[in-house]
Amino acid sequence: MYKLMITEDEPLVREGLKQYFNWRELGFRDIFEAENGRHGIDIALLEKPDLVITDIRMPVMDGLEMIGQLRKDLPNTLFIILTGYSEFKYAKKAIQFGGVQDYLLKPLQYEESLLSITNSIKILQNRKHNSNTVLHFEKDSTKNTNEADTSDMELFQQIETYIKDHIEQDLTLSNVADHFFYNPSYLSRLFKIKLNKNYMAFVSEIRIKFAQRCLEQPHYSVTDVSKMAGYKSYKHFVKVFKGISQMTPTEYRKKLRM
Repeated sequence: MYKLMITEDEPLVREGLKQYFNWRELGFRDIFEAENGRHGIDIALLEKPDLVITDIRMPVMDGLEMIGQLRKDLPNTLFIILTGYSEFKYAKKAIQFGGVQDYLLKPLQYEESLLSITNSIKILQNRKHNSNTVLHFEKDSTKNTNEADTSDMELFQQIETYIKDHIEQDLTLSNVADHFFYNPSYLSRLFKIKLNKNYMAFVSEIRIKFAQRCLEQPHYSVTDVSKMAGYKSYKHFVKVFKGISQMTPTEYRKKLRM
């Protein structure tokens, strides 16, 4: 349902326009009245009508000035001008400059006037349809994005489980990508986009967390833990461990005994 505003300084004309068409049947639920352009601006900004039918010549402020001021605040509102032959050139000029959908010549001819109104309604309906289409697309996009995010997180969890189960092995990006049937380059980008880290950092964090748990067991030497965590080089293990834990493996174990 739409909102209509009639701006006309003559009360009888306003009342006649209200009765001239079956507005409810045309889809208009609310009809507002204004007696001049200034009054029309106040009502329009408050009620935000979908369609405004306005006279040109009115006291205080004319219809064209009203339209000019409302266009920036109500860009989706359609305007139809009521005009006599003496004002016809102004009506045509207003349409040329934009912001005015059509004009109705006084005295009104029912068929021509109804055609102008129905054309305006079609524009409103198309806008509503397009708006709903965009909204539906945005909802679908959000839903698809959320589903994709969930799927990605599940993948990372599966990769983490796989790494933990094969912690002592050489777990290259290519090997893991092949296991999960992913392109290595794509999987690499996925880590950077979704987790803001590269694959090697992801693996290193898992290895070091495993090493920390092993260091809690006093019967394992630091060298043993290095190999158990999948590091062939003890020196490299210490470097990575310190980079993540801010202390060496030996310092970490001493801290556990304190």
